[in-house]
Amino acid sequence: MKDKCIIALKRAEVVPEENADYIGADRGALVLADQGIRMVLAVGDFDSVTAEELERIKAYADEVVVLNCIKDDSDSEHAVREAVSRGYADIVLYGALGGRLDHEYVNLQLAVQFAGVLTLADSRNRIKAYKKGSWRFPAGESKYFSVFACDPSCISLQGMKYALDHRELKPEDLYGLSNEITGEEGILTVHEGTVLVFLSED
Repeated sequence: MKDKCIIALKRAEVVPEENADYIGADRGALVLADQGIRMVLAVGDFDSVTAEELERIKAYADEVVVLNCIKDDSDSEHAVREAVSRGYADIVLYGALGGRLDHEYVNLQLAVQFAGVLTLADSRNRIKAYKKGSWRFPAGESKYFSVFACDPSCISLQGMKYALDHRELKPEDLYGLSNEITGEEGILTVHEGTVLVFLSED
């Protein structure tokens, strides 16, 4: 098993090929199969694929788990929790943004629940939650750096256009939008709480 796991959902466009294990969630498994990417697991109720497409998925998956359509979690949540249970330290979820807002909300909540482990990604955004500690972000990784509190937090920002020093940040505070890294790297220090960081392009 590798340290990194990439999960593809049905809205994933092109999934990058990296030194990682892959999990396909529902039609996201077809996206991987169509790219010729082998999966350690394909999981979902597969209500969005045909019988022929499911056979194609099976040809590229080491394991296929078909879930009941009537369940208490989404295919994306099930795939993330499965990846966490397998011990991956770095999980990237492609296809988690856009489309139905209720599903996007669930995926954002998953990023918070699995802070420091789960990243939501598409061609323009990377979203990850961070708890207590210091985190470095290289310049050029994104155009905009936005940070929002998930619970009452205290943060510092260095190497950024709008620096902060032990600033209390509450969930209702929205001024963390559209900061920029101006040094060689930006440094986020979370003194208390949990924050959600958005690295975004135009």
